[in-house]
Amino acid sequence: MQQAEQRRKATAVETVINAVKTGIKDGQYVPGQRLVEADLTKSLNVSRGPLREAMWRLSGEGLVEIKPNYGVSIKRLSKEEALGIFAIREMLEGLAARLAAENINLPGNLKRLERALKLTIQRQNSPNLSEYSDANDIFHDTIIEIAGNSQLNSLIEQLRIPLYHLQFRHLLAGMTRASVKQHKEIVAAISSGNPDKAEKSMRKHLRSSAALLRKTDY
Repeated sequence: MQQAEQRRKATAVETVINAVKTGIKDGQYVPGQRLVEADLTKSLNVSRGPLREAMWRLSGEGLVEIKPNYGVSIKRLSKEEALGIFAIREMLEGLAARLAAENINLPGNLKRLERALKLTIQRQNSPNLSEYSDANDIFHDTIIEIAGNSQLNSLIEQLRIPLYHLQFRHLLAGMTRASVKQHKEIVAAISSGNPDKAEKSMRKHLRSSAALLRKTDY
């Protein structure tokens, strides 16, 4: 009985964590937004115990802030913090591109990569920014999956979530075509099986996003 209760609680905690992360990705939750406990327990059908545990875990991941006499809110990154995350992502996703180049000849990998690139090309002029954002996620996710390192995957995902709201500002700045051009360069490097060139192309891609952030108000 106790084990069953523990499993239910663990499931409820994961439900909350996944819902908040999805809300951040989808723009439902924005930096600084307060998360009201009563609203979440009702909408997610969870009790306060699992909800609070989930918030502490999300706080540990740097996604929310817990303040006395205020509650929980989505963490607002400073420009310096955001740039710091970009610097780490540049290294990690550069490694992912390197590993992907080493694995590109494994069955199905090249076709998966080409499909992901094609989707970003198709959606680069979409008036719905979320459509390109989703395609961009699929592109990066595909490279990380081809890299074949689950620990690397988890680290990159944890770093990407706090930056999702910046991704939309990047798109609003009209950078989708430049992004797709860089995607093509990355795919060409990975497809050729050149790890050095693949890593260099991916790092250049992420560095350009960081450079845009430096130039904009935040």
